[in-house]
Amino acid sequence: MSPTVHGAVTRRSLRRHLTSALAAALVVGGLLWFIGSLPYALPLAVLAVLLAGLVTGLALWGAGSTSQDVEQAYWVSTPRQESAPPDAMDYRLLRLRRDLRDALDRDDRGDEIYPVVRALAAERLLAHHDIDLDTEPERAQDVLDPHLWGYLTHPPTDTRRRSKSALHTAIEGVEKL
Repeated sequence: MSPTVHGAVTRRSLRRHLTSALAAALVVGGLLWFIGSLPYALPLAVLAVLLAGLVTGLALWGAGSTSQDVEQAYWVSTPRQESAPPDAMDYRLLRLRRDLRDALDRDDRGDEIYPVVRALAAERLLAHHDIDLDTEPERAQDVLDPHLWGYLTHPPTDTRRRSKSALHTAIEGVEKL
């Protein structure tokens, strides 16, 4: 489009937006002044209404003249993204990391890892071998790694630090189930 034609289209569009906004502002302003909602003298009320119409018309024209350059945004995520929170934000993993750190580094905390390892071992035994750890300990002992069985049968009773290698071996035993 040539600059002359583009300028004429822009002026026509501006005139159209300003005319319709000023007409609407005069109608609404006249109605508001008539019912007493504009507490100004008539000349001041007309000036306020004309300024409101001018601002509205310019805003509409500005939005309309730049809207052809705007592309639509899509804010839809995939179902996979919606269903799985990021690992860094998963409170269970954060708590497990904290509990592991406390079990290995601190002497003033109870062992929060043993119940987790025992629950995982019981769940895997039941799911993969159809053995209930609580009611069938003899069968469970036959299936479990000896180090894991030792860990499960001798739960920690104090607050001393846990052995990193013992925890590692117990977790590996659960993974092998």
